[in-house]
Amino acid sequence: MKRHLKKSIFLLCSVALVLLIAGVLYYFIQNTRYPFKTNGKKINFQIKQGERLEQVIDNLSSSKLVKNPLLIKWYTKRHFENGLLKPGKYSFSKGISLSNFVLYVERGIRDDRPVKVIIPEGYDIEQIGNLLEKKGIISSSNFIKSCREYKLPDFVKKDSKRRYALEGYLFPDTYDFLKGSSGDYIIEVMLNRFSDVLDKVQEDTGKHLNIQEMDKIITMASIVEREVKKPEERGKAASVFYNRLKRNMKLQSCATVLYALNVHKDKVYYKDLQVDSPYNTYKVNGLPEGPISNPGKGCIIAAINPEKTNYLYFVSENNGTHFFTDSNEKFLEVKKTTQGE
Repeated sequence: MKRHLKKSIFLLCSVALVLLIAGVLYYFIQNTRYPFKTNGKKINFQIKQGERLEQVIDNLSSSKLVKNPLLIKWYTKRHFENGLLKPGKYSFSKGISLSNFVLYVERGIRDDRPVKVIIPEGYDIEQIGNLLEKKGIISSSNFIKSCREYKLPDFVKKDSKRRYALEGYLFPDTYDFLKGSSGDYIIEVMLNRFSDVLDKVQEDTGKHLNIQEMDKIITMASIVEREVKKPEERGKAASVFYNRLKRNMKLQSCATVLYALNVHKDKVYYKDLQVDSPYNTYKVNGLPEGPISNPGKGCIIAAINPEKTNYLYFVSENNGTHFFTDSNEKFLEVKKTTQGE
């Protein structure tokens, strides 16, 4: 009887010890993984110039925003470098993990709530930069700087004459970015999306492009993207430009003139056509120096598989559609009717 009692007591003590250890581990994990507390949903704080991680943890502890200050101070000393942090005002959810907290304050990401950014098809790099700045993610100047300094992937042609080597390859789509994201990170995400889409397009069309072919396709797609808005006109517009190339005719795309001028406006005047630029297809033969926008999937497909037509001209009918023809006389007639020229 005593032996059974001793065994029972030993078993109970063992279970209690296991439960105690499990409880301590659970407490340790929870308090080191999710160390913050607040009465509200957000932890708002400021990091001053020259402050390091240890100082910030001390400040948060003084504000009673840390569950177990001693444990967190010990843990951060063992697992994170006490480096300089990005100054600024921060606002994180109280459920943010410690690892993400450290990562974000090191990189200057000031809010852990993703911001949805819809980048329209046909936006150029400067338009993308302005949109990202408007959304509070990164300043346009910093994004442009990153675009100029980014190490180009193999599939992007290196050409010092281009305004931006990455133009055409930052795929327009819906993204979730954190405020304070670096330009390099944003570019990487958009380039990866471009690669995924292009792989799918090549698989669907059965056409596999080398770097030179891809560059020409993306350049053509970027022009089509800027010239027409109706999906059903993309293949026709691409056919016009390819037909002109076959006949050694200048492309004469007004969209390339606007890119050369670096302006966005509804009407191109004859004086605009005189701009001296490798992007002005009223002056240069063949394709412009490079892409003039970042095209979507539909225009990339149109550039790879244009419609088979004899069209050499198209003109806006001022209702969102275009008139296509192989006759210069008919083109001029319709142009005079619709545009008064």
